[in-house]
Amino acid sequence: MKKLLLPLIALLLSVNVAFAQDGGIESPWTHGGNIGFNMAQSHFDNWSAGGQDNINLLGLLKYDINYKKGNHKWDNSLDLQLGYSYFNIDKKPIKTDDRIFLSSLYGYNLKNDKWFLTVDMTFQTQFANGYNYGVDSTNRISGFMAPGYITLGLGVQWVPSEHFKVNVSPLTGRMTIVNDQKLADQGAFGVKKAEYEDVTEIIGTDTITYTRMTKHGETVRWELGAQLIAEFNYEIFENVTFTSKLIAFYDYLHKSTDLNALGEKYTCPIDFDWDNQLVMKVNDWLSCNISARLVYDEDVAPLSSYPGTTFRQFKEVMSLGISYKIP
Repeated sequence: MKKLLLPLIALLLSVNVAFAQDGGIESPWTHGGNIGFNMAQSHFDNWSAGGQDNINLLGLLKYDINYKKGNHKWDNSLDLQLGYSYFNIDKKPIKTDDRIFLSSLYGYNLKNDKWFLTVDMTFQTQFANGYNYGVDSTNRISGFMAPGYITLGLGVQWVPSEHFKVNVSPLTGRMTIVNDQKLADQGAFGVKKAEYEDVTEIIGTDTITYTRMTKHGETVRWELGAQLIAEFNYEIFENVTFTSKLIAFYDYLHKSTDLNALGEKYTCPIDFDWDNQLVMKVNDWLSCNISARLVYDEDVAPLSSYPGTTFRQFKEVMSLGISYKIP
């Protein structure tokens, strides 16, 4: 998948060259985005209040390539983020952010550029391995394409204004990939876990009972359901922009007898992923970013180090650093 992902990113980023304006003729293509690098550092020397030296690094890239001509439009968006914190340069860093998200939507204008018949695709995974640092830094719980999510849906998009749009796909297929057999055997991210059986053997005068695996866990899970994507983008003040994106998915194949990642009856079978970002531009090169992401998915077990059994996941990141607007 990595071999396929990099050429795809390169293809999207090269479209602006292939379809640039030529000879004063306005191109149906528009494109733009931001690339940023944020860094924070702290040092303590005989500091009575306590503290630990650290270096925080975060790189991000957001880029959109859109096409609009006649009744046809094609919107593409790429979101890449990767961040680490170093508390000891000689030891393994702690990952603070990691995301690969690609979306592509084709729309056919049904009425007044406000209603579109759509076909949409999304792809989501991460760059690097993730660990449950509450246990130890070797307890790997995720990785590239573990999980990976691919959706393909047919639906309708409503665009009441330039700041807000909603896409409803009542026919959406979703594939969850766990390209890590150890995690798949555990049933991570909703795939079917490995099957075991108890075996009793008599060796001489001793009776030994043990458990053995009879079937490995599945690395792919298929779902068929409905998906809603709502997006909001608004410049609150000059150089202060707020964006919000909500993705909700419901699986038609879900049964009332199905059990969630904790082996209990589902409380809410709908998956939510709500991402919010506030970007404040200080000047052409310096910006402050605040992001908050809320995820709810009962197919993902809570971390063993987390008190309680909630399926709610929340992440907040505030960073200040260099940002360059890609034309």
